[in-house]
Amino acid sequence: MPGSGILNIRTYCDNLLNNKPMSGITPLQVAQALKIYAQTTLQLVEGLPESSPIKELRLTIGDWRAMAHLGDYYAEKILGATDLALYEKTGQIEQQTSAIRHLEAALEHWKKYVAVASSQYRPQLLTRIGYVDLNQLTDKVAEDIAMAKN
Repeated sequence: MPGSGILNIRTYCDNLLNNKPMSGITPLQVAQALKIYAQTTLQLVEGLPESSPIKELRLTIGDWRAMAHLGDYYAEKILGATDLALYEKTGQIEQQTSAIRHLEAALEHWKKYVAVASSQYRPQLLTRIGYVDLNQLTDKVAEDIAMAKN
């Protein structure tokens, strides 16, 4: 995103393959930060009660869990997309294999996110996006794996 200081995947791969310096935050650094935030959040909520008579507290804890799983999903998706971009540029099968592994991990994190989020929220109609049902989006997430295999 312009102005964010974060390199997009294409620029990162070009710089990496051409031995150019990285002039910003790399996709790998973004993914690592997301993983750390997600892990920290899950560790913090682990000690909190699963259920509470206070509805707001229960839902907030659920939101924290959901966002942690979503952070893990995006971390793996970024890593998978980066490996896939490198595979497309180099043809190295190891990059494709790594991309598939990351995208499969992303799907598992997505399923955890959906399990938590759908226990708290109903499918809804959003103005810009349209109807959003997280369970139905799981098939779209799985399509990333199929794309990486072909």
